[in-house]
Amino acid sequence: MIEGAFLRKELEFEENKQVPIEKVLAIDIKQFRTFKNQTIFLGDHVTVFSGRNGTMKTSLMGLIAHPFEGEGKDAFGKTLKTTLSEVFNLSSEYDKDKYEYDLVLKSGDFILSEPVSIYYVAEKTNRHRVVVSGAEKGDGNFNYNTSFLNLKRLYPLVDTKATPDLAQTLTTTEQSSLKTFYESVLPSTEYGNFSAIHQKNLKTTFAPHGAHAKYDWNSISSGEDNLGAIFNRLLGFQRAFQSGQQAGNGILCIDEFDSSLHPVAQIRLFDFLYRWSQKYKVQLVISTHSLHLIQHIYLKHQSNLDADRIIINFVSKSKSINGNHPVIKNPSYKLAYKELTLEEPAAIAQARKVRIFCEDSLAIHFAQRLIKSREILSLAEFHSSLDPTSSNPGTSYAALKSICTNYPLLLEHSLVIFDADVGEDVTKKIKDKDSFLVLPDINGVALERRIVHFIMSLDNADIFFDRYDKERDSFLNDFSASGISLNPADVLNEQVVPILRCKSWAEANLSNFKKYVTYYCVTVLEQSAFASEFLKKINKINVARGLPAVEL
Repeated sequence: MIEGAFLRKELEFEENKQVPIEKVLAIDIKQFRTFKNQTIFLGDHVTVFSGRNGTMKTSLMGLIAHPFEGEGKDAFGKTLKTTLSEVFNLSSEYDKDKYEYDLVLKSGDFILSEPVSIYYVAEKTNRHRVVVSGAEKGDGNFNYNTSFLNLKRLYPLVDTKATPDLAQTLTTTEQSSLKTFYESVLPSTEYGNFSAIHQKNLKTTFAPHGAHAKYDWNSISSGEDNLGAIFNRLLGFQRAFQSGQQAGNGILCIDEFDSSLHPVAQIRLFDFLYRWSQKYKVQLVISTHSLHLIQHIYLKHQSNLDADRIIINFVSKSKSINGNHPVIKNPSYKLAYKELTLEEPAAIAQARKVRIFCEDSLAIHFAQRLIKSREILSLAEFHSSLDPTSSNPGTSYAALKSICTNYPLLLEHSLVIFDADVGEDVTKKIKDKDSFLVLPDINGVALERRIVHFIMSLDNADIFFDRYDKERDSFLNDFSASGISLNPADVLNEQVVPILRCKSWAEANLSNFKKYVTYYCVTVLEQSAFASEFLKKINKINVARGLPAVEL
């Protein structure tokens, strides 16, 4: 039993049906088939099950949905209730063990935990029996609306004898709600009125119909057909909802959520149903194999994941022991991606490196030393020239700024890294703030100037001079020969020490200068902040290209 939970009888409810349910918090499995001793939590609004085929996601959804009796009815008059046969095909040969789990509910200020048993009765009935709480008076199913819809197992319209059902009519408000639903998921200007399409026990959906429609139910796609089937269930919950009610309104399960839907439509449907679940107090439980949808949830709904408004339950096959697949709550996207594809996200991203444009080779060196991580660097391809055939070894900040500002499409799916002396007066004119980074410096000065100032500010006995076998006075002599003032404060002032003098000294000592930059990065700078921001921008570019984000 979950800590702090009560049994119904301890709260003095005479019957399970009297318990006002605010939401289902979890199922606590003792044993169900190969699952043992696992607690599976539900989100306040949405719960997502994902994992490879054969991990029994549908069965877990069934355990959540079936121990209830609903009072609401969908648009075709079917009670919002999930029967055992809708979600399980229990075997008289292999499902002979007694299955037990606790259903954990929130009711007012209390948490209830009631046992549910499923067992096979061989004598007389040869069927499985479900017992909720026990066999005494007042036990049995709770009163709560539920609906279970498997999109992949719906019969296509072409395989049915379904026809428009004129007896099923929608109010003006409901017609408007249906049109909004369709347009939110599959935007189009061609939807007119909608009609119920029905064949008893086989097809219950809605489709465009009537004089104002550009096409009718005979021509709809399987995705549109599925939307109509979903709306049928939505309408049942909407009709059951009473404004201001404190109790929950039920559970809607949609198995194979992504079936027949384009990835963009999957995201639109998910976001629509998230808002809908909040408005009508219905917990949505879905299963999906769509990495595109899972990635969207991690990127756009992180605050909802953190607050358990959305929970992703990943049924792991790679960590399974004797078929007891661990159900991991809100795993990292990296784990989810690897479980579903058997590949590391980084391996995919490395195959299509993001182009990085810097002003010169020194800027590339500085950026790479700041980033440091080989895994992150493997995602990128660094360039110091926009024209590979040019004899010019670099690209001016003005040229990079001009392209970022005036011709952003030329740098699509690329990233610009400006030197530290490129100020906000330049970068504020660039609209896409994710298209560039600026190298770090506390005073906003160029790298060559910073290294001169750094060396000049060290004590004579500093380990730096031993490391590079050169005395401080020798460095000062070189600086003076390049026309650089030996006052550290002057070095930071462009009016006193023009940057060209610092660049001249750096270029004359290029191989050693890069070593000094590496030393400075390691001993003085906080590298992780730049590396983290770099990876964040790389991931945004890759996600826009349909590639997975990388976690390190």
